[in-house]
Amino acid sequence: MKHPIACLATLALTLALGCNGPDITYDYDAKAGFAAFHSYDWYAAPPTAQAGLNPFVDARVRKAVETVLAARSFQKETSADPDFLVTYYPVYHVVRPARARIGFGGFVAPGLAIGMSQPIAPGPRHQVGSIVLEIQDFKTHQLIWKAQAPDVLDDAATPEESQQDVTAAVKRMLGRFPPPG
Repeated sequence: MKHPIACLATLALTLALGCNGPDITYDYDAKAGFAAFHSYDWYAAPPTAQAGLNPFVDARVRKAVETVLAARSFQKETSADPDFLVTYYPVYHVVRPARARIGFGGFVAPGLAIGMSQPIAPGPRHQVGSIVLEIQDFKTHQLIWKAQAPDVLDDAATPEESQQDVTAAVKRMLGRFPPPG
């Protein structure tokens, strides 16, 4: 191996990009008075969004949201009117990952290789879901902020993996709340 440092750097970059986490998307109402918000409470997601809701996932998401909001000095209000309302819901789709792949590759230059692969045998089906988190202004009941973390919920994950994935996704989503400005 002529260039071990180049190979290690390429491997490190590949691993770092692969572990980057879900791509969080978000949007918000720029006219909302986020600076005046200090307290929150939960509200129920639409019944169609709650269909088939896993109670364990529900507890994980709620705990993660409450932990992040508390760390950002937002108080959960249960006895008076809160400033904003929070809800979330999962959006699932079925995936069928490749069980086997065939590929080819080759060296292009010293320390640089490329390759391609194609799935040839599908694996078992399972559900993967996104977390959609929404925030409404309590007084107007208007949606003012929304974020989505894709492919965070995986029914093939262990409970420990699920807790870790949900916690990381919620932290990344709420890292953009309140929005700058």
